[in-house]
Amino acid sequence: MTILINRHTPLPATYEGLVAAFMPRPIHDKVGHDNTLAVIDAMAGRELNADQEEYLDLLSTLFEAYEDEILKDELASLPRGVAMLQYLCQENGISGVELGRILDVGRAQASLLLKGERNLTVPHLQRLSEHFKVSSELFIQKRQ
Repeated sequence: MTILINRHTPLPATYEGLVAAFMPRPIHDKVGHDNTLAVIDAMAGRELNADQEEYLDLLSTLFEAYEDEILKDELASLPRGVAMLQYLCQENGISGVELGRILDVGRAQASLLLKGERNLTVPHLQRLSEHFKVSSELFIQKRQ
């Protein structure tokens, strides 16, 4: 599929023109995900008119719905604390190296924490709670 909307071309001014260039559809796979992301990236940071804003809003909604579904499936198989840590790191663009700095641990240990191969300690919970401005209970596995 050729995407006619990119960073180097002028955006169509109308909603119809945008749809003709890239038809918005529910995203079901990586190709749809990547194509939609490319169009969103091409539109980001530009001065947009009302039609362009509405089109970008639709693409963003489709993109978020797909990512939420994928993320939900991935997170469901992890312990709650690990899933929450992965989610918050992903949403905030935090790398393993940066997580290590936040937790005052090495990159290797941060990676093990993200994989669920090491448990979060009380000092980790305190630092995460402070950094993300959330309750430390978010990272604690509830007993059923």
